[in-house]
Amino acid sequence: MEKDVMLYQSIITDIKEIISAGQQNAYSAANTAMVLTYWHIGKRIIEQEQDGSERAEYGKRLISVLSEELKKEFGKSYSERNLQYFRKFYLCFPDEQIVNTRVHNLSWSHFRSLLRVPDENARMWYMNEAAAENWGVRTLDRNIGTQYYYRLL
Repeated sequence: MEKDVMLYQSIITDIKEIISAGQQNAYSAANTAMVLTYWHIGKRIIEQEQDGSERAEYGKRLISVLSEELKKEFGKSYSERNLQYFRKFYLCFPDEQIVNTRVHNLSWSHFRSLLRVPDENARMWYMNEAAAENWGVRTLDRNIGTQYYYRLL
């Protein structure tokens, strides 16, 4: 058996690389779909709220009712808190084109970190840098926490 492994080492290595690349592509596609789904949920919530007459109270009830119904079918990922994040995600990044170009290497965790940045210019800068430099979430959080954007100005 050991001799066979040695004999086929080249093809074994190639196939392991094919599997790893396929797994990474699947993860990336799932991440992209998830981020865009959350963006579209946020957009739909905002559109519905804008049609309501008593916006503030209406919005609170909408999120609560929506969360209860979604959790029944799709699980706890659709809590009131997360729906508020989806709503804020759309408000902070209303241009679908921008979100589409960035989601290939930014995860939902990246965007959640970006939502904490109140300054729109700083938020966009952090997003662009995180995407361009392939920052992990920890690096992004550290750079936001240390006010990296403002220190560079």
